[in-house]
Amino acid sequence: MHADRLRDLDRRTRWELTNTVLVDGDVGHPQGITKWGEDDASWLVSTVHPQSERGELIVVGADGSILAAVDVTDGERFHPGGMSADRTGCWVAVAEYRPESTTVVHRFDRDLNIVTSFRFGDHLGAICELDDNTLFAVSWGSRRWYRLDVDGHVLDQRHDSNHYVEIQDLQHLHGTHVAATAVGQLKTPDGSMQLGGIALIDAANLSCVHEAPVEEWMPSGRAATYRATHLDFGEHTTLQCLVDDTTAAIGTWRAAARS
Repeated sequence: MHADRLRDLDRRTRWELTNTVLVDGDVGHPQGITKWGEDDASWLVSTVHPQSERGELIVVGADGSILAAVDVTDGERFHPGGMSADRTGCWVAVAEYRPESTTVVHRFDRDLNIVTSFRFGDHLGAICELDDNTLFAVSWGSRRWYRLDVDGHVLDQRHDSNHYVEIQDLQHLHGTHVAATAVGQLKTPDGSMQLGGIALIDAANLSCVHEAPVEEWMPSGRAATYRATHLDFGEHTTLQCLVDDTTAAIGTWRAAARS
């Protein structure tokens, strides 16, 4: 099971960069990434353009070409967050660009048409659907965790007791298990640094059951899991990360033997 693969990760896990694909276009400030398209051969990326106050969903081909772009701006709500696609589509939360604000949550089909929507009275920074047709979501900085129904009613909530990292992207695994990728800002005598991480969450009781650091960085110096991150579970556990506004590259890391 994929959850067991995440439990095998710890601070001794080494990550090897195996591939980098440059995206041919403006990806703005990426927030979420998930497999998309026929046979999951492409990527769906959520991104925000703070200067123009626009939010977008972008379809990126395996070669880095931009295949489609959809504006998801909703008035003062232009911050789409982390997301996790399934066979028929994807839930995307588009929030105001500030904490404790408001969000419109859309369900998109595979043609990026809006199927249904609801409003929510908090900034939701990432959201995904579970096997029981409920939703797991986190607020700005993952300060609060929510279990919602598909109409946006709160079924359960809690304050995040994890003070290590702030969740940026979510990926449903199976049942109520969710992979969360994140970044922590650490103070050092020379300033500050980022440390990435992966957490395994059981949304049934809104608890973190395992977490591990990811000590890899993009060329800009940002942690690999700074923003948009997707996990694959083939022969090896791999991370695909799109975090840099400037380089616009999707990097792939493979979990290797522990050091």
